[in-house]
Amino acid sequence: MEWPRVFQGTIKLACTGKELTNWLNELVQVGVKVDDIYWLDKNQIELKMMVPDFFRIVPLLRKYRVRFRILEKKGVPFFLQKLRKRKMLYFGSIFFLLCLFALSSFIWQIDIEGTNEIPIPQVQMILKEEGIYLGQIKYRLPSYKRLQERLRERIPQAAWVGFRLEGTRAIVTIVTKKKVERNHEDVKSTGPVDLVANKHAMIVDMRVERGKPMVEIHDIVKKGQLLVSGKYGDPEQPETEKFIGAKGKVIGEVWYHSEVSLPLLEQKKEYTGLRDQVTHFFVGTKTLRNPFQRAPRFHQYETIETIRSFFLGGIKLPFGLVDEERLEMRFIKHRRSLAEAVELAKQRAREELRLKLGLDGRILEEKVLHQRVDNGKVYLKMHFDVLENIAVSQPILQGE
Repeated sequence: MEWPRVFQGTIKLACTGKELTNWLNELVQVGVKVDDIYWLDKNQIELKMMVPDFFRIVPLLRKYRVRFRILEKKGVPFFLQKLRKRKMLYFGSIFFLLCLFALSSFIWQIDIEGTNEIPIPQVQMILKEEGIYLGQIKYRLPSYKRLQERLRERIPQAAWVGFRLEGTRAIVTIVTKKKVERNHEDVKSTGPVDLVANKHAMIVDMRVERGKPMVEIHDIVKKGQLLVSGKYGDPEQPETEKFIGAKGKVIGEVWYHSEVSLPLLEQKKEYTGLRDQVTHFFVGTKTLRNPFQRAPRFHQYETIETIRSFFLGGIKLPFGLVDEERLEMRFIKHRRSLAEAVELAKQRAREELRLKLGLDGRILEEKVLHQRVDNGKVYLKMHFDVLENIAVSQPILQGE
């Protein structure tokens, strides 16, 4: 059906009369367009016309004594007429569309990627504090740039944090920092050991599971000093001594000095959240790129490749697909205020110190000893009072 007919509407009529031929001739003369004329017999026909023409033929129907019956109605006018009779359906449809639009304005799913080493509940708590939670209205979210900066500041383990929206789904991508292998001075041994101090400290707590304590709380100890002995018995009577080995933790208050510098003008990489993806075929170590593939639509971007090998049963085949994802990025210059730079330098000094302290470490107090600005950088010298486990294992030489 042509569009004018759809909007104006068409009707199918069954007409009977003795002067149908004369009636049809006059319809043509007055400009009434009639389609699909079908003669049932000499006094009965079926035909179609548009609704506006129907009102023009009413006087002619009376003139030629033609009786009619409507067989079919089609088009927008009749559809609207049905809707008027079914108001609840009409308003229900509008209400459904409004609800659909309203619901699409909220965040209903949050996916966190790349958090194998960071507890997801911790990330979810930080996201909620920053205004990203289920049921949040999308237009109330802060700018992506500011949001990514805040998340990176609040998640010390993250080297980069990305945020994007896909419909009602918020996706947070976290790239964690590489782990720094801490060089403990613990000596692994299958034999009995003593616990000795690995640095100068003041003892504040002792959690000895096995062994004989050789120091007390509030004692000042030096590096290498014996803290817990793994031998029981009278030292003057070696035959009474038993080598049971020491086990436990000795928490000491330790003092650290840290120096950190930070530029006031920083050029940093920012991800816009736009991305595209192409797929290539590979055989062996060679990637077969499509020569007709469209060029990247981004001026600056980073590429993440994911290899999907094909398998036959449990055998890995030497060919497959390479998914190449391009993340648009740009470099921007950001000038920090002095207060902002000082606070960020303090935070970095804390992060570096926490990497050394381990799970038992805790910062008690911090103090800025010296602060200066030179050649566009702020330099801080800081003092930290911390609590940490200072006990390390040392094998007992039984031949002493």
